[in-house]
Amino acid sequence: MGSTRRASLNIGLGLVVSGVCLWLALRQAPFAELAAVLGQVTYAWLLVAVMLNVFTLWGRGCRWRLLLANRGTRQEYFWAQCIGSMLTNIFPLRAGEAGRVVIISRRVGLPLVQVGASLILERALDMAVLLSLLAVLLLVMDVPRAVAATGLALGAAVAVAWVGIVVVLVFRARLTGLVEVIAVCLPDRFAALLRMVWSQVLLAMEPLRSFGVAARIVGWSVAIWAAGIGTFWVAIEAVVPGGSLLEASFALTAVAFGVALPSSPGFIGVFQFIGQQALAGPFPDRYTDATALVIAILNHAAFYIPNSLLGFVGLARLGLSLRSVRQPAAMAPAPPETPLARP
Repeated sequence: MGSTRRASLNIGLGLVVSGVCLWLALRQAPFAELAAVLGQVTYAWLLVAVMLNVFTLWGRGCRWRLLLANRGTRQEYFWAQCIGSMLTNIFPLRAGEAGRVVIISRRVGLPLVQVGASLILERALDMAVLLSLLAVLLLVMDVPRAVAATGLALGAAVAVAWVGIVVVLVFRARLTGLVEVIAVCLPDRFAALLRMVWSQVLLAMEPLRSFGVAARIVGWSVAIWAAGIGTFWVAIEAVVPGGSLLEASFALTAVAFGVALPSSPGFIGVFQFIGQQALAGPFPDRYTDATALVIAILNHAAFYIPNSLLGFVGLARLGLSLRSVRQPAAMAPAPPETPLARP
């Protein structure tokens, strides 16, 4: 009952936050002006945005496969990414994260704990790339204090996390001995659980011990976020031609941090408001509230609609049903909520 109540409260809070954000975004952009901007959009650019988005799904699948020691095929990871994105788009509480863990665990025969640990590594990699991008932006533009403060706080947390990962990789034998000492002091049931979790965490980190594999993982991480910047730039070109990569990079960074807020499924409302303010606020000479909102709407649509459709295609390709994924995912452990649900 307690967990159900907390879930209901989180869902309710997400809907409220999304509703307020959507109201704020629309409040500053009159419908007549929005209609006029939508009538002037070069919609052909959206095909490029969709292709870039599909590339990010493929890239995320390839990177995830590397993190799990190349178990399974690239196609399985791609479709798992699509299904996970679709679940996040239509169900609350970021259901897609747990959903794709369940799918890959079943498809490639790996324990849920190991697959879940690989998602935490994913988040650490994404955060490292995003914070590097934020550091560059801090050098070339005046970033709002809220974004800078959030970036610094998250940067400190990510630095601690990466120090922990390096410590585990370097001192794994000694730490395993320490875990064994602790396990001996625990009841048998908890000792077995501790040993199992530790072994799966070590397995999830194993690919990082190879320099070649680690370099490929970092390469995919950079390519994924470069494609995310490209998607935002394409949306800008569709509405207000002549945009710069700086503008697209800042908008992407702000949205990536912003979607950590509680929201409705698919980040509706939060994505639009933060995307709007990330362009209209720092670059008022180029963007009105209406043009910035249309850019955010188009960028959101470029992944929301295709990813949802691809998710249902993925269910068919993998021989799954929505119920078969959704119900186990509701019981599976999900990674902690962080920003970067999408590039």
